[in-house]
Formats: sequence, C-alpha cells, structure tokens
Amino acid sequence: MTSQMKSMRTLTREWLILPDQYDRFTRYLRDNGLTTATRLLLGIIVIGLGVCALLNRFSPAGPTSTIALFFNTVVVISCFVVGVSWWVFGPTKRRSFGFVVFCDIAVTISVVGDSSQLARLLTCVIFALVGIYIAYFHNPKLQIAHIAFSLLVIAVAAQPILFGPDRDPALGVSKVLVVITALVVCAFISQIVLTMLSMDASSSDLDPLTGLLNRRGLDRHVEKVLEGFQRQESAALLVIAIDIDRFKTINDVHGHDVGDRIILRVSQRLSAWAHADAVVARIGGDEFILVQRLSVPAIGPMLNSIGPAMHSNTDEIPSTSSVGIAVRTHKFVAGEDRAAAFTDMQKVADSAMYESKRLGGGRVHTIVTTAGR
Repeated sequence: MTSQMKSMRTLTREWLILPDQYDRFTRYLRDNGLTTATRLLLGIIVIGLGVCALLNRFSPAGPTSTIALFFNTVVVISCFVVGVSWWVFGPTKRRSFGFVVFCDIAVTISVVGDSSQLARLLTCVIFALVGIYIAYFHNPKLQIAHIAFSLLVIAVAAQPILFGPDRDPALGVSKVLVVITALVVCAFISQIVLTMLSMDASSSDLDPLTGLLNRRGLDRHVEKVLEGFQRQESAALLVIAIDIDRFKTINDVHGHDVGDRIILRVSQRLSAWAHADAVVARIGGDEFILVQRLSVPAIGPMLNSIGPAMHSNTDEIPSTSSVGIAVRTHKFVAGEDRAAAFTDMQKVADSAMYESKRLGGGRVHTIVTTAGR
C-alpha cells in the first residue's frame, strides 16, 4: 500500500512538471495537415456557444435583469469575435492562453446570468470543454487552476438549489456530481489520449535500431536548429553526411548482426561528438545526417575532430566512414525558403561525402557554401 502511495505521488509529480503542450501539439497538427481543420472546428464551437447564449435570452430560465442581459450581450458578441478570429488570425501560445481565460470568464458570466437554478448548473458543463482544450494545448498547472476555478463557480451556482428557498438537495447533489464528473473525467481522459498521441508521434520520429531520429523526425526537428542559426551572431550552420564505407561487404562477410552493431557504434560516436542541440538522424541503412550550429571560430576544431571521433584502432570489427560537410555562414534572407535551403545543403554534404568515398573512404571532405550557391 505504501509503495502504491509513493508511485501515485511520483506519477503526480511527473504529471505536474510536464511542459506546455502548445508547441508540440500544434506541430503534430501541422505535420498531419490538421491545423486548418482544427481552427475551423474551434471557431465553429465558440460561435455555436455564442448562439446558445443568444437563444438563452428568449428563455424564462435565461437572463432577465438589465445587468444580466447586458453581460449576456457582451458574451454573445465576444463569442462571435473570438470565433471569427480563430479563422482569420494564426494561433499563438499567448492567444491560446488568453482564449482559456476568456472562456472561463464567459462561462462564469453565463452561469451567474441564468435565472434558473438548474440552468446555472447545466451551463457549468461548458467548463469541461475548456478542460479538454487545456489538456491538448497547455500544461497541467493551468489545468489545475482551471479546475479549481470551475469548482468554485460550480459551488456558487449550486447554492440556491441546495440551500435556497426553493431548494431540492437531491436534484442539486445529483447535478453537481454530474457536472464535476464531466469536468474531471474529460480533462484526464483527454490527457491520456494526448499522451498516447505523443508516444505515437515520438516513436514515428525515431529509428528503432539506433534511437536516432529518422528522416521524418529530421524534417520535424531541423527547424529549431535553423532558427537558432539565424538568431546567433557569427554562427555557422553545418550539415554533415556520414556513410559507412563498404558496409555491404561487412554485412556479407560478418552477417547482419555485426552490421547492426557497427551501425549502433557509429550512431553512438556521432551522438557523443555532436553538440547537445544538434539534430542527428539515421536516414538510410548506413547513412546518417547531422545538423548543428556553432560559432565561426569553432568550425576548424570541430571539423578536425570528427574524423578521429568516428574511428578507433581497438574496434573488434574495424570500419571507416566517409564524411561530407556543408558549411553555411551567411544568414537566411527575407523570403528565403529555409526548408529548400536545408535540402540544398544536404545535397552539397552528399556531394562532399561521395568525394570522400572517391578518394578511398575514411576521409572528411568539406564544402563551404556561398550566398549565391
């Protein structure tokens, strides 16, 4: 029992320190072509809630006082404006956070404005939808703050039906339990689904043998290096192509198990040599790509160190690798397609690597690209 309590505490701590999901989940949507559909869906949902608030004005259970009608009008107009903004403007993390705050405030105003005791509680169900959104786009701390705020509003909304002159405690308790269950269950079920999606996305980015990124993972992660290169003063961008020499012969002579061990050895040495913020990928059977940025003065020492880092005279089954390096020191210009520029650098690195092979293998060949190349 004690060990289970410790495990629960550990899981809770790990959950609480999970980072904000916005960048990861929006990248997942973008990579799967779902960004536009998601923005359209969210806009429709928000406008739909605005329509519900508008229809509520014509119900005896809806807002009746002048101030309640005024705030209902504010909520209706705001829902239409926010819904359209999802379609017109691209989302950002700050706007997304503001959207959560807006939703919680709008729901609270709607709850307070309803004249029916039961309608107030039913309106609180919308908090569950906000919790689903937070689970996918933000972090557990915001989720906890949202749930705490929602519970406070639910408690206020339940007061008349539980303790007022027209109280109905049995109905009140049952509806409060329904609303709280929806609020908590929706949030945590969404978190579980997101975790499964994250695991699927992460595994689809990785090469199963080496644990390095695969070609798909390289395409997803390289933008961060390109962005860092663009921001850093006096920086160079390196794209390095590595190919194990005579790998087919090694496989034919020693077998595929030995071939796999050599691939693992090369991947481990490459990862150990690279900087912490580098992107390292296995893009083919015995082909690797490394992308990293570094200061211009560090280029020479890094280029001189990669050859020795890839080989060792103590290897039981010796192997060599041909290395081709493309170096770029000029920044991306306005309007330049970074993805296309990176692809061009890959081609240059491949050309340099094949030149190393032509010269006998086990060599490093470097090409410095120019602004016109």
